[in-house]
Amino acid sequence: MTPSALPLDGGWQLRGCLGDTWRWLCGPGRPAGEPGWADARVPGSVLDDVHRAGLVPDPYAGTGSLAAEWVPQRTWLYRRTVTAPPLPAGTRALLRFDGVDHEATVLVDGVEVARHTGMFTPFEADVTEWFADGGSRLLAVAVHPAPPNEPQVGRTDRVRVHKSRMTYGWDFCPRMIHQGIWRPVTLEFAGPLRLDGSRTRVGALPDEDGRTGRVRVRAAVEAGAPGTVRARVHAPYGGERDPYGGEGDPYGRPVVARGEAPVAAGATHAELELTVEEPRLWWPNGHGEQPLYAVEITIEDADGRTAGAPVRRETGFRRVRLVPNPGAPDGALSYTPEVNGRRVHVKGWNWVPQDACHGVPRPDRLEHLLRLAADAHVTLLRVWGGGLIETEEFYGLCDRLGLLVWQEFALSSSGIDSVPAADPEYVALMEREARVLVPALRHHPSLAVWGPGNELHDTAEARPLAEDGAPVIAALAAVVAELDPDRGWLPGSPSGPAFLNRADIVAADPDAQHDVHGPWEHQGHGAQQRLYDAGTCLLHSEFGAEGMANRRTWEAVVPPGSRRPTGRDNPVMEHLGAWWNNTPLVRAAFGGETGETGETGGGGRTAPGGRLDDPDTVRRASQQLQYDGLRYAVEANLRRAPRTSGAIPWQFNEPFPNAWCTSAVDHRGDPKPAYHGVRRAYRPQHVCARFATQTWGSTPERELFTVELWSWRQGVTRDDGATVTARIVRTDGAPYAEVTFAAGAPYGQGPATSVPAARAGEWHAELPRPADGVFLLELTLRGPDGQPLAGNRYVHTTTPDLAPLLDLPEARVEAAAAPDTAAVRLRHTGGPAALGLYLTDARPVGAPGWAAFGDNMLDLLPGETAHVPVDWRAAPCEGRRVRLEGWNTRARELG
Repeated sequence: MTPSALPLDGGWQLRGCLGDTWRWLCGPGRPAGEPGWADARVPGSVLDDVHRAGLVPDPYAGTGSLAAEWVPQRTWLYRRTVTAPPLPAGTRALLRFDGVDHEATVLVDGVEVARHTGMFTPFEADVTEWFADGGSRLLAVAVHPAPPNEPQVGRTDRVRVHKSRMTYGWDFCPRMIHQGIWRPVTLEFAGPLRLDGSRTRVGALPDEDGRTGRVRVRAAVEAGAPGTVRARVHAPYGGERDPYGGEGDPYGRPVVARGEAPVAAGATHAELELTVEEPRLWWPNGHGEQPLYAVEITIEDADGRTAGAPVRRETGFRRVRLVPNPGAPDGALSYTPEVNGRRVHVKGWNWVPQDACHGVPRPDRLEHLLRLAADAHVTLLRVWGGGLIETEEFYGLCDRLGLLVWQEFALSSSGIDSVPAADPEYVALMEREARVLVPALRHHPSLAVWGPGNELHDTAEARPLAEDGAPVIAALAAVVAELDPDRGWLPGSPSGPAFLNRADIVAADPDAQHDVHGPWEHQGHGAQQRLYDAGTCLLHSEFGAEGMANRRTWEAVVPPGSRRPTGRDNPVMEHLGAWWNNTPLVRAAFGGETGETGETGGGGRTAPGGRLDDPDTVRRASQQLQYDGLRYAVEANLRRAPRTSGAIPWQFNEPFPNAWCTSAVDHRGDPKPAYHGVRRAYRPQHVCARFATQTWGSTPERELFTVELWSWRQGVTRDDGATVTARIVRTDGAPYAEVTFAAGAPYGQGPATSVPAARAGEWHAELPRPADGVFLLELTLRGPDGQPLAGNRYVHTTTPDLAPLLDLPEARVEAAAAPDTAAVRLRHTGGPAALGLYLTDARPVGAPGWAAFGDNMLDLLPGETAHVPVDWRAAPCEGRRVRLEGWNTRARELG
């Protein structure tokens, strides 16, 4: 019996070719064992295969990527033998390519059968004449040199392809231009009736009252004879399957709706609408469950025999739209997501491709990263426009985790000019691609918003473009409105009169701050607080703070002889994230000089650059600044809810192991402290403070410690008797002062579900003068019954900088790991407060899986205990170890 399809995901070889040499290597007479071929992975990436073959050094270490920049200048020929049984009468053989980056010629036994251009769009070739009698054929795919495109600093008006821009060279990714067969290849066998899964579309929508759901199916068919398309909707999983455990078999679930439609000979599609009574609604993360219905579509001939394999989609019932922000200026766009009639606050993060060689499947890492986002209470990920139209695997996980997605097309700014080309051929290309890509994602309930791309703007005026600012934006908007009208659309990120969140721009026209970007750097003590406290934007869709890589990523990417100095005067540091190398700021912030000289001089003397005399201390200091700076920025944005829709920091992950980056999770998948700072701010119940600085000696005229106290609780819209307590505490645990306020009514009396913030009050206390120069601000939110709901701590100094953290006496912390290292117990047993306690995975960088810590970046006062759960993901039990370190605690490993 002939199978319905053969996956062609193994047995591939690869060889680089200059000019048209590839044409000599495609014929059936080529010997299988001839030299010059390397093993290749499909799906995969050329650079990954070339590195594994030893043709280039590791592009992820040191400056190795520089030695690989020649790779995309060649044609890379993939080949493999395909063996198939004889085809029954009337059966066709179709080669199906889900994605080749970027231009390819396909040959069978040396004969060209297809040519395709386009990274994101699938294509196929009819190869029936080669496989009619069965047997083995040589399949070859020539992936041609990568097309010209613009790196980060260039001209957007020169871009003529719809391809990821990031790998052409970006601030967080060196030039590693992507090529290859990056999505699956299949040999499909089809009779006179065929259901084309790649073009079959499914959409689900509940009625306004939620009592009835409609599943709309547009089945793409090839009908050489009459037939019938049938569709069935299966109920959501009832808990019998791990939601992370794979696709599963939907046949074991009850059928809640079914329908059919006749197909006449020569038809190209059939449309069905199925009704589901009392559908279970899909909700974003933290707002409810994510029930997913399985839709199965088949085509049958006149005798009732099923032709080919069924097409399966998972979908969810929900309504989503963007609604106006309360108190927004006239003419402002709507930025607040509303799901099933409920406003959902944007607790976001910017997502970039998980790897520069993004064709290589990394399902475990993808799941780990997205689960980290869900663990951090994220409700929306913005898929940045310099990267990918993300994969089915990405969207399937977002569906299961409740992560709303703002998907941008692959358009981006270019520094010199950021207006897309307007020529008709380019606009037509983008419209053509959108007509394929937009309907293909309609079944995903997680997809909430479409946008054209990143930072498209009039560079001279720093003014974001709208639909009337570029023909290509108007064309994409029209396609989305036609083919996916039940989702939101934003004309860009940022959008509105102003581009930047900058102090002088905010002061000049506060009402022009609609959706804005920036800054991406920590502004320094006091300046960080002043900028974000002055914010007025309706949505902050990009902003960040830079930080050094985690220890084991740093040691894997930076060669031992190149780890000093840590600044840009080191050529390796220049290569590995120069834009975000804030060594001068770190030195100044911790009491040192700002010069870019080496950390240590000859004979061990401390050289200019101050007291940060080793990379470990620089890392800890840099990550402390990123942690404090990013969480303050996020909290400041959220304090303005519901007028502001929320915050989307830059950036969640990184595609390359930089030594310095704005990412909150490094390339290995290990969170930096900043991840945990934002995670705390995104809790459904949170307490925070507004203050002028963390280094009070920088304002010597101040005699008072002044803070403004805020909290929020999801769904609470009135003063119900909750309280906020603030304490100023010395490092020996003794309190200086304490105050308690009523938590108060949410500011602005916003809608119940938009998580409006409540201002508890302003507290003025005498500025402490501790001998060690360090004190903590400790906050507690208690419910009406007096039970603690949330806590928060901020480290402050009475000096002009954070240098006192370098001089704290040792704190004794007892640390013990539970069996299988499933938890870590920390107990303070002596000395001053233990500050900046951080747990990390202590296994080698190449060890499989990850350790996900339930809490981290802890400050323990004398006598306190902390219990930290550890979720080991895709990691074997053997060899599990964690590392504990902190500002004034002996580093050690547990396991």
